[in-house]
Amino acid sequence: MAEPLRVGVVGLGIRGFWIAEMARAGEATELVAMADLDPEKLDLAREHFEGVAMYHSGRAMAEQADIEAVFVGTGDRYHAANACEALCAGRHVLVEKPLAQSFEQLGEIARLKRDTGLTVGTFLELRQSELWKRVKAVIEAGEIGEVLAARLVDHVGRDHSQFFGRAATRSREGVVSLVLQKGVHALDLLNWFIDSSPRRVHAVGGLRFFGGDRPADLHCRDCPEREHCPHALSHTGGLARPAIEIEHGDDFCVFSEACDVEDVTFANLEYASGAVASYAEVHFAPWYGIHFTIYGSAAQMDVEANHDTGQAWIEITERHTRNQRRERPTRDTGHGGADPALIVDFANAIREGREPVSGLRAGYESAAIGIACRESIDTGAAIDIPDVDQV
Repeated sequence: MAEPLRVGVVGLGIRGFWIAEMARAGEATELVAMADLDPEKLDLAREHFEGVAMYHSGRAMAEQADIEAVFVGTGDRYHAANACEALCAGRHVLVEKPLAQSFEQLGEIARLKRDTGLTVGTFLELRQSELWKRVKAVIEAGEIGEVLAARLVDHVGRDHSQFFGRAATRSREGVVSLVLQKGVHALDLLNWFIDSSPRRVHAVGGLRFFGGDRPADLHCRDCPEREHCPHALSHTGGLARPAIEIEHGDDFCVFSEACDVEDVTFANLEYASGAVASYAEVHFAPWYGIHFTIYGSAAQMDVEANHDTGQAWIEITERHTRNQRRERPTRDTGHGGADPALIVDFANAIREGREPVSGLRAGYESAAIGIACRESIDTGAAIDIPDVDQV
């Protein structure tokens, strides 16, 4: 067995602590260092991660710690900078999605990877889940023929949670686009199934349900209408392992004037292979889950993962006979152990000198669609996506 990959984690929010715990618990990795700008987060880390070196910044950790790779768990707007400082310090890097928030940032990461020969991975862990691996296997077996077109609907109904409308994700300043922040998971699967690079995006969207005239600083916990509001929430998250209680997200009013990012987006995509696809993301849907329809030359495949009910299924309809079959490969519609598997694949890829399953291309092309959606909605124009191999 190869020596565990020595890693450091930057960004100690609830996701960063979870990443750190997976790195500590996994056989393929050894957690050596952690970093955050917040001294209180570092104190929490010292309490729960004994023997791990602590650093006051990601740059300091990347340059000084005895590590081979940096795992980035900071907020979206810092992903690219953390990735670049790690690569410049000679470290491999595994970045929380999205990989970056602009074409320029994506290009810089791609060039640094090319120049250094280091490995770049992205936390697009759904490629490791049993449901989506099964879908990919059906396509690769040729059961539906050549993939010609696809339709993807991303329903984001969260009942009383509605966290996208009540925290940093309510603002373009924080996330640029909810397609970029949320949609990249499903879009990465779309790219994977089509097995081609997205080349052009045209999108429309708007703020149709959330937002309004409530004060920007209004919290659910202070609102006099809280008892009667269907979206009232006071949320504190935590981790069972390690046992950390940490504020997660916020409880700002979802009908606040501070909400300025689309809660619905529809996009048309063109691929290098000639395949075309449509993507819809609706944040006021009555249920939470995704539905794919993939049109092949021999058959159509429908796939649904309903997070509310825990139901997941795959249905194949033959083109000429219209014969149908349905299978339920798993009851898990979420991550289901995919995150640790992604970390193992990343570590093994470095040791084996290959690209990870969720490597630079996966992170680049999924993020590029989200960035293009933002620009297309703002300008009304179709946006060309730069080729990752030519930036």
